[in-house]
Amino acid sequence: MAKIRPLYLLSVLLLGVVAAFLVWRTVATNMADLALQEDEPNAATRALRWNPRHAEAHYLEGVAQVNADPSRAAADFSSAIRNNPADGVGYAALSRLNEDAGRLDEAGQAMQAAAQMAPRRIDVQFEAARFWFRQGDIPRAMQHLNVALTFGDFLRPDIFPDLLKLAEDPAAREATFAALLKQPVAWFPQFFSWVAAHAGSVDTMRALLKMQAGGPNVITADGLRSHLQRLQRENLWLESYLVWLNSLGQNRLRDVGNLFNGGFEEEITNLGFDWIVTPAPQVVIDTAPTYGTTGQKALRVVFRGPRIQFQHVYQYTMLNPGAYALHGRVRTDSLETPEGVRWSTYCAGSATALAHSPSFKGTDHWQHFAMSFEIPAKNCTAQMLRLELAGRSALDYQARGTIWLDELSVVRQKNN
Repeated sequence: MAKIRPLYLLSVLLLGVVAAFLVWRTVATNMADLALQEDEPNAATRALRWNPRHAEAHYLEGVAQVNADPSRAAADFSSAIRNNPADGVGYAALSRLNEDAGRLDEAGQAMQAAAQMAPRRIDVQFEAARFWFRQGDIPRAMQHLNVALTFGDFLRPDIFPDLLKLAEDPAAREATFAALLKQPVAWFPQFFSWVAAHAGSVDTMRALLKMQAGGPNVITADGLRSHLQRLQRENLWLESYLVWLNSLGQNRLRDVGNLFNGGFEEEITNLGFDWIVTPAPQVVIDTAPTYGTTGQKALRVVFRGPRIQFQHVYQYTMLNPGAYALHGRVRTDSLETPEGVRWSTYCAGSATALAHSPSFKGTDHWQHFAMSFEIPAKNCTAQMLRLELAGRSALDYQARGTIWLDELSVVRQKNN
């Protein structure tokens, strides 16, 4: 019988001890994790009984002791860092304790470590931003806030009001945005639209536009739309018109005249002085090919039947005072409505029409129509041409069927 060597027995024994230790560590870790999942006040304490080196449990114990025993909290945060050096939340918590104690240098070092250890963790980067804002280092704070807003878009509605306050202060605006906008900022287009809608003055919007000019943060179509809408609400029609013109490509500048895209050949952009189409479930509005068009497409409006005070297709114009005529072509297809569909023109902001076109309904082939109107010399810098259901009461605003429109133009009358 072979003799078992003592060295072999020792090796087997050591392997057994190591295996048992690993099994115990696994069980202890799992039990600690399970304890933390329980919604109980002493969950972290129970987790540490299973695993005294559990980093998350030490962190939670520290959070629970911040107000009652800051020293014990600091020890727990240090333990959390020691057992998981790559987790930035422990450093951030330690930074807050040092800041509260007036140890600002130590607080800054800890916060810097937190941000470095968790470069894309939203809560840590946001905490770092708040820390540097409190220290008055706005450019540094914005570096961290940029990360938080880029990867945590849910933060934007809560943070944008505070950023707007900085943008409205000329000194703070320069410190906040000048350097930041030299690099791509994923959330800036959404923020600019928010500023356009909520800023107390259009000067804030203008300043941000100037800062981003020539940089990588090009204003999107939504941002341009918000910009133009704000200028129009402020009755800055000429500025709005010039901004819109500057946004057009060379191929579309050729279409600029008294009326833009009157043949509906180009895609409707819904901004500025192009056609604006407001969606409604009762109506389908689009441009489509059909027989008899001058070009490839015409405007099509399909009424589905439910009642609607239709005013959902319009265009702003910038006509000088004088007499004009709207010309166009129309075709109706089983269009059933009490008073018909017509074009009307208004001074922008007025509910009183300058003129109405003939009303269209029924079924008919393509036919020409015209509408004469005069732009007054006062209080009519901009105008609105609108397609609408004619009517005098709610019962009139019901329609079913289709209307096609093409080859619209606005011409100055020669005798003026």
